[in-house]
Amino acid sequence: MLVRRLHAATFCYRSVSSQARPAACDALRVGVDLSGKAHLSGASLPLAWRLGQLEFHIENELAEVIDAEVRIESPDPEADVLLHTSQIRFMSGPSHSFAIELQLADSGSPMTGSSLPLRRELSLTVTTKDQFGNLTPLNRSVGGQLMLRSSAQRNAMEMRPSTGLLSMRGTGEAQVFLTALRPGHVEIWVEQVGGISSAQPPLKNATTRSLFFVDTDHTGVYSSPSSYLAAFRSKASPSDMQWQAKADEVREAFLHAWKGYERYAWGKDELQPVSRLGRNTFGGLGLTILDSLTTLWLMGFDEAFEKGLRFVKDDLDFDNADSDVSVFELTIRALGGLLGAHTLSGKEIFLERAQELGGRLLPAFQSPSRMPWPTVNLARGTSKTSTQPVILSEAGSLQVEFRSLTARTGDARFRRAADKAFQAVQSVGIPGILPVFLSPPGMAKVQAVASKFAFGALADSYYEYLLKQWLQRPSEKNFKELFLEVMDALPGIVRPSPSASETEQMGRVVHYKLIEMTADGSLDWKMDHLSCFAPGLIALGLMELPQHDLVEKGRNATWWRLAEGLTASCFELWASSATGLAPEFSKVNSKAPHKFIEASSNGRHSFLRPETAESLFYLYRLTGDEKYRRWGSKLFQAILNHAKVPHGFSSVRDVKAIPTSPMDEMQTFVMAETFKYLFLLFSPAAAFDMNHLFLNTEGHPLKRNEL
Repeated sequence: MLVRRLHAATFCYRSVSSQARPAACDALRVGVDLSGKAHLSGASLPLAWRLGQLEFHIENELAEVIDAEVRIESPDPEADVLLHTSQIRFMSGPSHSFAIELQLADSGSPMTGSSLPLRRELSLTVTTKDQFGNLTPLNRSVGGQLMLRSSAQRNAMEMRPSTGLLSMRGTGEAQVFLTALRPGHVEIWVEQVGGISSAQPPLKNATTRSLFFVDTDHTGVYSSPSSYLAAFRSKASPSDMQWQAKADEVREAFLHAWKGYERYAWGKDELQPVSRLGRNTFGGLGLTILDSLTTLWLMGFDEAFEKGLRFVKDDLDFDNADSDVSVFELTIRALGGLLGAHTLSGKEIFLERAQELGGRLLPAFQSPSRMPWPTVNLARGTSKTSTQPVILSEAGSLQVEFRSLTARTGDARFRRAADKAFQAVQSVGIPGILPVFLSPPGMAKVQAVASKFAFGALADSYYEYLLKQWLQRPSEKNFKELFLEVMDALPGIVRPSPSASETEQMGRVVHYKLIEMTADGSLDWKMDHLSCFAPGLIALGLMELPQHDLVEKGRNATWWRLAEGLTASCFELWASSATGLAPEFSKVNSKAPHKFIEASSNGRHSFLRPETAESLFYLYRLTGDEKYRRWGSKLFQAILNHAKVPHGFSSVRDVKAIPTSPMDEMQTFVMAETFKYLFLLFSPAAAFDMNHLFLNTEGHPLKRNEL
C-alpha cells in the first residue's frame, strides 16, 4: 500500500495582521476529493485541526498520478472558500524483495506442501516488491534481460518460453510455465543475462527456490496394492494383454510360496518348505516378510500386504535380534525392503522402522578404515572386530539404501557413514575392475588384497551401485565416471572378445561369457550365475547415460553386443541343463567359441537365483523384443516343474538330476526378486516406471533423483 501525507498548516485562515488562533481554525470545515484509486486513510478520519494545522493521510494501492482537491470553508456561508489543488505521484520504491508463486496452470489452484506433481504444467509467477511491500518492476537501468534458470538436467524439465525469459509487466510480475518430467529436487532462480550483471549481485541468492517433484502415479497415491495393479493393467498394450495370463501364473506361484511361509514359518526369517518349519538365519526379524512387501504391493495382494504391514508395526522387534548378522544382507534385504515398501505405499510406518534399523546398523561403520565390520548385533548395538578381508560387494553395496534413508529422514548420519565406506574402497586407487578382497576393516589404510578379479560372486553389486548412486543424484558425476571406467575394462574378462568385426562376420548374437582373472593375471574359465546381472546393468546404462558418453570409445555398439550376448549365455545356462534350471556356476571352454562345460559337482545346485530373470526384464525394456518374454516363460516353467513343493519352492541340489532333490530351503530373494522380475517382464511398462524408480540389488524400488 502506498502512503503519502499532506501537512496543511497553510490551510488555516489567516487575518491580515496576525496568524489565526487555533480555536478559530477548529470552526473551519474541510472537504477532500481524490481522483483515481486513492482514498483517505481511515486513521486520519474524522479530519480535525490541531494547533492550527491540518494533517491527513492519502493511500493508494497503485502507482499513478492523482488529483487532490482540498476545500476549506468558513462557518459563514457567504464567506469565500479557500481551495487548494495539487497533483500527487504515487510510485513504488526500488526493488527490495522477490516472491515466487506456483499454481497448476490448468486449474489455477495454488500449490502448497513440499511435493509437486510430475507431468503437470505449473504456472510460476515471479513478483518484485519495494521495501514497503508494493509491487514494483525491476530496475531496468542496468540493462540486459532477466531469465528463469533451473538446475534440472537435460530432458528433465520443459519451460515455456523455452528460454525462460521473464517479461516483467509494469506491475512487477512475470510468468513462466514449467513441466517436470523426472522426479527429484530442482533449484530455480532468476538470473540477469547481459547488461551490468554486477549491479544486482544478490539476485540469484534472493530468488533461489528449491522444488521437489514426485510422481503421484506411484508414490502414496494408491490406497491399496489392488488399486495399483488395476491402474497399470489398464495401460496394457495388445502385446501386454497376450502375456497377462503368464503374469497371473507368476502371481499364483508367489502366492503359493507366501501361503506356505504364512502357515508354517510366520515371523521366522525363512521357510523350510519340505520339513514345514521356520528358521532364523538373520536374527529372527521375519526377513521373508520384509523382503516380500514390495512384491506383494506390485502384484496387488491387499490382504497379505496388510498382514505384513501389521507385522512391521506391531511385531517387528529389533531387540530380539540378539545374534551376529551380516550387515550387507540386513541392508539390502531388510532396510531395502522397508524403504521399498515406503516408496510404493507411502506408509510412514515403513520409514519409521527403516530409520530405527538404520540406527542399529550404524555401529558397524565404527572401524578404523570406516569400512563396515561384517556383522552387527542389532539388539546390543555392537559389531565384532574381524581380521578377515573385506568383501568388495559388502563394503560397496550399502550406499543407495543409506543415502535414501538420509534423503527421507534428513538424518545425515546414514549417508555420511555409507559415503565414508565408499571413499575407503576408492582409496585403494585401482581404476576399473577391483580385486574381490580388500584389507580388513581394522586397518586404517585400505589396501587391495591379492585376489581374483570378477564380476560375479563377491563383487557384483559394487559395480551395480556405481550406476545406481548416480541415478540417485545425477549431479554427482564421479559415480558415472567410475562406472564408465569399469565398463571400459569389462571386455578384458569377456570371451570371446566383443569386437565388431567378429559379430558382423558371424551374423548372429555371440554368446559372450564373463569369466574371472586370478591375482597373477591368468584366466579362470568359470562363469557364475551371479554375473548374469551384468547384461541387465549394461542395458540400464544404455537407457540412462547421456549419448555423448555412449558415443565415446565406441561404447554404444560394444555395450549393445555385450547386453544381448551375455543375456543369451545366461539363458543358455538355464536351458542347457536337464531340468532347465541354471547351476550356481559353470566351467567355460577355453577354446573358441567358449561354450559351457558341464558344471562340476560343487556348482550344480540352484538357489533359484534372480539374475537371469533380472536381465531379461531390462533387455525387454531396452529392445521390446518378445524373445526375452519367451525365454522368461521357459525359466518360469522350469521353476514350476522342478522346484515347486507342496508348501513353497525349494532350492535344488543338482540341476542335472531328474527327479530333483530339494534342499529344504526357500531363499528370501526368490520372493523379493525372482518372482518379481518375472512378473514385471510379463507386465505392462506402467507396472514399474523407470523414470521415477530404480531397483536396489535385492529388487526393492527406491526413488531416482532423491538426493
